[in-house]
Amino acid sequence: MLWVALELPALPLQLVERARAMPTPLVIGEGPSQRPVVAHANAAALEAGVKEGMAVAAAKALAGDLKCIERDESEEREALERLAGWAAQFTPAVSIEPTGLVLEVESSLNLFGGLAKLLSALRGGVRALGLQATLGIAPTPLAARAFARAEARGIAMRSCAEMADLSSRLADLPLFLLEWPGRTLELLADLGIVRVKDALALPRGGFSQRFGPEALARLDRLAGRVPDPRLAYVPPARYRARLELPAEAEGVEAILFPLKRLLAEMEGYLRGRGAGVQELDLDLEHGKKSRTRLTLSFATPEREAEFILAIAREKLGRLELAAPTIALRLVADRLQPFAPREGTWLPGREERAVGRARLIERLAARLGQGRVFGIALADDHRPERGWRNPPAASPRAAFDGGARPAWLLNRPQKLVARAEGPTLQGVLQLVAGPERIETGWWDGAPVSRDYFVAANPAGETVWIYRERRDPGAWYLHGVFA
Repeated sequence: MLWVALELPALPLQLVERARAMPTPLVIGEGPSQRPVVAHANAAALEAGVKEGMAVAAAKALAGDLKCIERDESEEREALERLAGWAAQFTPAVSIEPTGLVLEVESSLNLFGGLAKLLSALRGGVRALGLQATLGIAPTPLAARAFARAEARGIAMRSCAEMADLSSRLADLPLFLLEWPGRTLELLADLGIVRVKDALALPRGGFSQRFGPEALARLDRLAGRVPDPRLAYVPPARYRARLELPAEAEGVEAILFPLKRLLAEMEGYLRGRGAGVQELDLDLEHGKKSRTRLTLSFATPEREAEFILAIAREKLGRLELAAPTIALRLVADRLQPFAPREGTWLPGREERAVGRARLIERLAARLGQGRVFGIALADDHRPERGWRNPPAASPRAAFDGGARPAWLLNRPQKLVARAEGPTLQGVLQLVAGPERIETGWWDGAPVSRDYFVAANPAGETVWIYRERRDPGAWYLHGVFA
């Protein structure tokens, strides 16, 4: 087996920073409400002189515009669960750890083209979510976590993918990376045992008697002496996420950046479940429990974050928000099976249909629902009554009743008729016809016409007719593209 660990020691800070495009001094505070201390500080705060562990009041004295967010461990747990749902697109064996994830990836290597490409996809995907994680690779999950924690602390340790190399790679690893109890680490340090190779060299019986069987068991699982099975996380049947903004967002443009992060997370979750969505709700939360709800609907199941963001941008652009936005909530309750669309060198009918459907959705999002229609046949031979406006996504009907122009005039335009024939920028040459249409005598709007396809000297092709009740009267009714 091969495990990849994602370590996010600064997750509380990243959950806040991911919603802002421009970093400003920010810290996460924890501890007693009367005297909270800085648990995490971003780069801007560290540059201002703030240090982790100092009192928040002292930190604010160093950086006047410092913003402090109270730590919320329940929110961190929910974020890790959503990250596990996102990571399920790489492997179904994802387990949640206190400060990250571990993924068993051996069975996924061929699918992603090898370990290097899979790691690249993981790193790029985590960055797209607005998070920063260090990665560790090892044949055991504990070793992978230890390597990831070492990288997070700036300790140069090489991960390994082969069990035969594990002992040598673990040898110089500091014991404090193993998350043992502090008392155990203190006792080992008093004995001069600070690295994994020192602990592995101790007699097993004496080690268990002195430090407890659990410490020995963790050491065995770390080195691969005993199996270390993990319970895989099962993502929920629906996607729900909330992202609180670090500051009030005025207008629509300010919420597109955090929305992109949410949609990237949802895309990974949907990929992991092999699903798409045809409808999802986006709530913009304002102060005093007010909110603005936007429902996004699609003709076919979708999951690509960029496309959904483009639709959301069009619809949000039509809104006038009454108050600043303080949080975003994304809800997709009804998942649909999703058939991946493969790219091809020569797009076929299906690819063209998907492109047409997406164009219609973007037009409808920009112009508004009810303003984009298709064209379909009506049960009437009169050209001006022979079509109707169905919804834009309706299937197109074939027409084999003869030549019809793409542009039909609202009212037929009377043409000047000479002895040589009707004229339009010169004498028209009749190319095809006549096609006789004689109907409507039962409803008070009768027509009796002979239609022709004609060409004028300028090279334009038009659709004209001769009024049978007035043989000398010619009319222009349409223009061919």
